[in-house]
Amino acid sequence: MKLTIQSKLLLPSLTALVIMILGSTLLVANMVSNRLESNFENELEVTNQVLLKGVSNAAVNYKNSVRGMAATARLRVLADAMGGDPAQALEAGRSVQDVVESLNAIYTAFPEVGIAGPDGVVVAGSVKETVGKLNISNRVYFQDALQGKTVISQPLMSRDINDKAVIIATPLLNSSGKPAGVLYADLPAKDIIASTIEGVHIGKTGFAYILDKGGLMLAHPDYKLVQEFDAKTTEWGRKVLAAPQGALHYTTNAGIERLLNFRKDPESGWIAVSTLDVSEISEATSSIRNISLGIMLVGAVLVGLIIFLVTRPIIKDLLHGVNYAKAVAGGDLDTPFTRQRSDELGTLFTALNAMVEHLKKLIASAHQESENAKEQSRKAQEAMEQAEKASQEALGKTQAMLAAADRLEQVGSVVSSASTELSAQIEQSDRGAAESAQRLSEAATAMNEMNATVQEVARNASSASAASISTREKAEAGAQVVEKAVHSIEDVHAKSLALKDDMALLNEHSQDITRIMGVISDIADQTNLLALNAAIEAARAGEAGRGFAVVADEVRKLAEKTMASTQDVGNAIRSIQESTAQSMSAVDEAVQRIGEATELANQSGQALQEIVETVEATADQVNAIATASEEQSAASEEINQSIVQVNDMSRQTAEAMAEAAKAVSDLAMQAQSLTDLIQELKQA
Repeated sequence: MKLTIQSKLLLPSLTALVIMILGSTLLVANMVSNRLESNFENELEVTNQVLLKGVSNAAVNYKNSVRGMAATARLRVLADAMGGDPAQALEAGRSVQDVVESLNAIYTAFPEVGIAGPDGVVVAGSVKETVGKLNISNRVYFQDALQGKTVISQPLMSRDINDKAVIIATPLLNSSGKPAGVLYADLPAKDIIASTIEGVHIGKTGFAYILDKGGLMLAHPDYKLVQEFDAKTTEWGRKVLAAPQGALHYTTNAGIERLLNFRKDPESGWIAVSTLDVSEISEATSSIRNISLGIMLVGAVLVGLIIFLVTRPIIKDLLHGVNYAKAVAGGDLDTPFTRQRSDELGTLFTALNAMVEHLKKLIASAHQESENAKEQSRKAQEAMEQAEKASQEALGKTQAMLAAADRLEQVGSVVSSASTELSAQIEQSDRGAAESAQRLSEAATAMNEMNATVQEVARNASSASAASISTREKAEAGAQVVEKAVHSIEDVHAKSLALKDDMALLNEHSQDITRIMGVISDIADQTNLLALNAAIEAARAGEAGRGFAVVADEVRKLAEKTMASTQDVGNAIRSIQESTAQSMSAVDEAVQRIGEATELANQSGQALQEIVETVEATADQVNAIATASEEQSAASEEINQSIVQVNDMSRQTAEAMAEAAKAVSDLAMQAQSLTDLIQELKQA
């Protein structure tokens, strides 16, 4: 299949452009995918840091609450009263049943509160059915608490609340500081979810969950997995349990690939986990890749159309030049070439016209010399005929023969002279044709070299243009990615500020509770003083005041209970305030870090925008250079072909002149032979 010049220009350019487009698109897609994955990994890490802080505070608050209950004055008395006798412990437990019920009413986060003796038998509890009947001595949390630790159990199904829960247990210390029993409280898994992971979302598919220190699911958006899922049964779960923190890729049993970030709370051993489907990154990457590919393909079509429109008039004029060269090669030297251009093609067309005029002159000169040769040959033929006629009459007319010989000698001299002159003229024409052929050959060689140079310039300009386009598109893609990252960071910043406001409000409420508890404590103190005064007055009244003394004693006991309960509540409130202060400090630090990240991301976006503007200007200049170089390459190629054709014509003319010179030389030899013959005749 023979390709036209236009096809030769379009096909390589478009093929190279499409290859560069595909390569650039794949490269940009890969870079965007890596950048998105890095951004999502950073978002998972930031989310997990905030989540771990909340998880750690929640665990500390739960433990402090249970410790606060165990520090109640009457429960400390109970620890001394239980001793080592189970029956004695059960009897002592009945005396504090009202305290346990009060604690259960105050600490509403725990639906069940109970106390177990040193043998594991429940001696008091908010669920009365368990008192004296339930033995928890085989439970790990009971055994750890009896060793003096405040512990949180693995998730389990609580029969008392008929739901999934964890048990928080702490020792009841006697006056000598040794564990005499265990106070435990049920914490529903739903409450853990509500206070830690509820409302945590990362992207479209991301979420958070909590594992206990043994790998059992403690809190998860899918409540069915709580207590049922054990991370130790998976390879990625074993990696999570083996390290204090980290990030990894893993594939679920359903074949879903996910990113995961985890951190372990050193206090409780709970593990905060944030995860996200990798398919979300792939979807974003595919969208960017498809859009980029569409834009680049449209650009390729436009470039091809521009090349076609630019080369069309050039190809049209070149075809006129080719047709003119063919006409000249066919012998039509009279029709002039009338196409007019101001560029290199115009110079070529002018040179073609000049070359044809020169050829016409050379051919006319050769034709004239050929006619002269024919005329001299005709004269020689006539002389030969006359010589032959004279030789036939030589026998009878010697004088006539000598006269004829003289005449023939003169004719031979004329023929020899004419042949020599004609040979000299033909030799001169031959030298001129050979010189023209040599000059045209040198011009063809120079045009080949110039054409190679122009093509190399065109290829370099096209490569530079493609590289500029690729750089601009990469910079634009980077700017879009940075813009998205800024939006995500601003969203996290807004949520952190909202969390900070909520924590401040919580701190204000705890302060209000502290003030109220102070008022209650003052009232209890006053009531205790009034009861004491009433008892004193009743004692003074003697028998008449005995009934009033009993009432005063009951009021005093009630005031003591109120003071003890107020102290317990105060301890719990102080624990909450301390945890709230720590949380507010952490949130302030997170807000500051997020603000710094936002500023850095904005600076990156501005820098990328400046790069995009610079690359656009460079790409326009390189495109202009590429277009001019391609036009010059095409023109040089056509000029080279035309000069090769003219060179062939000059070579053919030189060969024809050489043959003419040979014929004239033969004629001169015949004339010399005729002269020798005449001399012989004259001597005879």
